[in-house]
Amino acid sequence: MTDADRPTHLDRLMPRWDRHEVHRRRLPAGPQQVWDALWDLRVRDLAVTTALMRLRGGPGAWRGGIAPDHGDARVVDAMPPRPLIAAEPDELVLVQVARYASTRPAQARAGEWTAEEFAAFAEPGWSKVAMNFRFVAGAGGTDLITETRVLSTDAATRRTFAAYWLAVRAGSGLIRRDILRAVGKALA
Repeated sequence: MTDADRPTHLDRLMPRWDRHEVHRRRLPAGPQQVWDALWDLRVRDLAVTTALMRLRGGPGAWRGGIAPDHGDARVVDAMPPRPLIAAEPDELVLVQVARYASTRPAQARAGEWTAEEFAAFAEPGWSKVAMNFRFVAGAGGTDLITETRVLSTDAATRRTFAAYWLAVRAGSGLIRRDILRAVGKALA
């Protein structure tokens, strides 16, 4: 079994899902260097992501970006989902529970989740998102792999999220690739 095949924190946190996507990039650095580059990534480094967030936020966001002070913010602090598990330098897991089919998704609750709370959450009407970044060492560098999983808590929400996913999946993929590109640029 290779490192890439070993069970992850994401596997334990969300072993089943309704929607799923994976993106990867080989980077010419060790896992710790790649971890540090991801962790230090700033919102201003993500041109595609910033443009998509402005589009989603409507005309009020078009003038000032995500928020006037977010350019210097670390990506892991500024945008959802939020960090839950930081197993440095192997895996970073981020989570969010929301009602996504609106311009501004409603959060299930304010504040941080524990892994146990997130895994057990099953209140109808919500979708749980868990995504990770894995840092897999290999010949000539590190594979930075990001995986996103979505699990809706009931059949009606699953149908609503399926329609939403059709509209946002391409943008979601662009954001993940934008992050991978920016990490690569930071290591160059």
